[in-house]
Amino acid sequence: MTLFPPTALCSAVVRRLAMALAAVMLLGFPGIAPVAGTPALAQEAGADWYGEMEAGDRQFRFAIESAEEQGKTVHRLRSFDEGDRRFLLERFSDGGGKLVFEIKATGAVYVATVGDGGVATGTWTQRGQTLPLTFRKAAGQAVPPAADEIWAGTLDAVVQKLPLRFRIGKGADGQADVRMDSLGQKAGGFRAERVVAGEAWTIKVPAVKGEFAGKLGPDGKLTGSWKQGGANLPLVLEKVAAGAAAALPPEQRRPQTPKPPFPYDVREAAFRNTNDGVDLAGTLTLPQGAGPWPAVVLVSGSGQQDRDETLMDHKPFLVLADALSRAGIAVLRYDDRGVGGSGGDPTKATSVDFARDAEAAIEWLKERPDIDPARIGVVGHSEGGLIAALLAARRTDLAGIVMLAGTGVDGGRILVSQGELVLKSEGLGDADQIRRSRVMQEAMIDAVRGSDERTDPAALAAQAGARIRADLADEIDKADKADKADEVDEAQLDAAVADGLRRLTAPWFRFFIGHDPATALAKITCPVLAIIGEKDVQVDPALNLPAIRQALAAGGNTDATVEEIPGLNHLFQTCTTGAVSEYDRIEETLAPVAIATVRDWLVKRLGAK
Repeated sequence: MTLFPPTALCSAVVRRLAMALAAVMLLGFPGIAPVAGTPALAQEAGADWYGEMEAGDRQFRFAIESAEEQGKTVHRLRSFDEGDRRFLLERFSDGGGKLVFEIKATGAVYVATVGDGGVATGTWTQRGQTLPLTFRKAAGQAVPPAADEIWAGTLDAVVQKLPLRFRIGKGADGQADVRMDSLGQKAGGFRAERVVAGEAWTIKVPAVKGEFAGKLGPDGKLTGSWKQGGANLPLVLEKVAAGAAAALPPEQRRPQTPKPPFPYDVREAAFRNTNDGVDLAGTLTLPQGAGPWPAVVLVSGSGQQDRDETLMDHKPFLVLADALSRAGIAVLRYDDRGVGGSGGDPTKATSVDFARDAEAAIEWLKERPDIDPARIGVVGHSEGGLIAALLAARRTDLAGIVMLAGTGVDGGRILVSQGELVLKSEGLGDADQIRRSRVMQEAMIDAVRGSDERTDPAALAAQAGARIRADLADEIDKADKADKADEVDEAQLDAAVADGLRRLTAPWFRFFIGHDPATALAKITCPVLAIIGEKDVQVDPALNLPAIRQALAAGGNTDATVEEIPGLNHLFQTCTTGAVSEYDRIEETLAPVAIATVRDWLVKRLGAK
């Protein structure tokens, strides 16, 4: 479930958290970033080929590696700027003056001509986009090449720590070529612009609308701040070994992540949402033996997720699929639009559009002879729970749905509740500060409710700003002189309102704010399991479970199980506070009680063998 920042208003603490959550959204990466300290840096070697691809505001650095596996040579593409991920290469060929390969998992194809100097010049084609990509033989050299300078530091964003790195080299024109890597978010190569004036440094990163400003001190450190999304956070950069070029945070311990061999079949899946013209890719796990099998489709939460719903090295959908397929249930999980092997543009899509993607997955399963079309269900997490309800409301052929932290009230109420609970769980802000944040959120959300995409943004901002000024008039007129950080700064208020409304008026948020899940829940006739963790701060069980229970009862549903699971957070981990900052620190991916609750309910409703 996407976190909406409580917005930079009134309190240094609230501004700090606003920035923390805004950074996750503005950098544009799925979900919430990992928490990690500045990693040890190390250089890599041993690749067959090394290549660089310019893609607008980013540069991707690749290595092609080969290894002997089960008596044959296997080639993989290593992507240094996507979390050091490795992709299996199909149809690989580097003979006859050609370098050719395909990555089925992402739909990428590369075709190049190899010149006399061992340089492969070609094009990378993926999702209708073609980009130039040049490889050269690595010839035993360390790759990626060393930068001339590297400056690294960790952004303390309260609910997470974001290790950042700036690599400085020389471009073809002899000028400084600066790239930013967000190591914790496993995304790098962002083009940056550096200006040095004496001891003062400014580094702008257009792709994420971020800027570092600092001064070089006698200790050799750049001390300053990172500005993004209308707020500032302190950031200190230190110069590290220039030879280090492929640093990543250490992998977190995730003992539940399944490892092969598996007692079930694992197959690649590809299907199409014909209504929207979107091709989707995923993984189907099938119990071994004779079918046809019952099956479920897994639908992820908000923000673009891969098929495993990977978050901070946790892979909850992989863990859940493993448990269900061991219990005799086939599971289809897939990459969201614009992620991994799936195409489509998610930026203008809403939950309704994503529901059509899930519907395409259901139809694909129904046409398979090894799947029983009368025993297909949907399991959705967070926004996926909302989508599961939308599907069950208009389809009579589903054997059941599971809502994992699905919502029961409209998105406006969810966002306000979430903003308050997140602050409290992190121990940030007193009652007055939290109240101010709530006032601002409610003003912006209500302004969006009464508008549409044709409404002038300036008029919308003026409306929300006027209400906030009226509700906080006393505090605006009489600032707390004892604590300058608690003053209501009107310029900051205007900037925060503009930034908040920019996000809230995006198509996804507009639908989310206005959608009342009760309308769909009341139409569902198939069995429903709805569970929320007791300590969930993103989807409050006290707010949502009664609404879900009431809506299902109002529709006459006679097989609805609606429960709060003690001691679990939004990710269904066993936790202490439920705070977002705990997600990464917890080694458990899914609490055994959550797995058992879902598995046992599905086995009973779907009749698994």
